[in-house]
Amino acid sequence: MPGTVAVLGGGISGLAACYHLSRAPWPPKVILIEASQRLGGWIRSVRGKDGAVFELGPRGIRPAGELGARTLLMVMLGGAWLQALEDGGQKLPEELFQQQAQEAAATQLGLKTPPTQSLVSLHKSCIPQYTLGHWQRLEAAAQFLADHQLPLTLAGASYEGVSVNDCIESGRRAAARVLSTDPDL
Repeated sequence: MPGTVAVLGGGISGLAACYHLSRAPWPPKVILIEASQRLGGWIRSVRGKDGAVFELGPRGIRPAGELGARTLLMVMLGGAWLQALEDGGQKLPEELFQQQAQEAAATQLGLKTPPTQSLVSLHKSCIPQYTLGHWQRLEAAAQFLADHQLPLTLAGASYEGVSVNDCIESGRRAAARVLSTDPDL
């Protein structure tokens, strides 16, 4: 009889892991444990007062149909330039982020016309930004789990990439590891 696998977190990686586990030739019982009232993790859509849709999350995902046609672009900012501003004690008004986003869209995508709608949100430290030695720590954690034969695998934006595609692949790999290493499955 197949075993049971608990997936902690209903973000994109957890959902991908559940999907791939449930599609195995002899699928285990899969239990998804999510702390919030909704699935998707950091991925979510926000509708403005006028009906414009803004995508929040690892990368923009557009809904299908007419609604998706009105969702044009998401720009995520951060990194060295933001750190320099913070270190210099500069205030961080929404207008600054709006200007930086418009400049990034103009430079990278050739979009010169200002947006008809915009939503600016500052979420400090919300996007995983890997620090020096991240990959070595990740390898050490994987080795520890293997050495101690712990029935645990890691997946998600905190480990192997922050894009939606990275997160889905991370969930798929986690499911494959579970299916290939657990003798009860």
